[in-house]
Amino acid sequence: MKTEIKVTELEHGELVDLLSTALYGSTWFDASYDKDIYEKLEKTHGECFEDKLTDMLLNGHKITITDIEAEGESYSNKFVKFEGRYKNAVYEVELNDFLKVASTKKGFKLLEDVLSGEGDYYTADAFLQRVVFGSEIYG
Repeated sequence: MKTEIKVTELEHGELVDLLSTALYGSTWFDASYDKDIYEKLEKTHGECFEDKLTDMLLNGHKITITDIEAEGESYSNKFVKFEGRYKNAVYEVELNDFLKVASTKKGFKLLEDVLSGEGDYYTADAFLQRVVFGSEIYG
């Protein structure tokens, strides 16, 4: 039997939960967004950092994830040159990247665990690694 999962939408609260859990205290991921674009958004949901990241994603914009452990290595084709520096690998991701991961068996399970409260930082981090790199790089 073949099972296919197709996640076509992630709600604001779901993305906030995922990003909050994955980024809180992370030793290798940092996130940011274009503040000028954010200021032009008409509909925003909150003032916390993860709310703003989520608003950017849900409004069709990219957010930037920085791999601060990369030491010049790039693990994904989403890598972008950022301010001429290569010490940290910088990646731009969009909502579709999250949906693709959520539509895989492993990604769906990780997301389901985080959203149900059964997952923790490591579960959310594994999901975010799949979004950024396509697989889990950091165990």
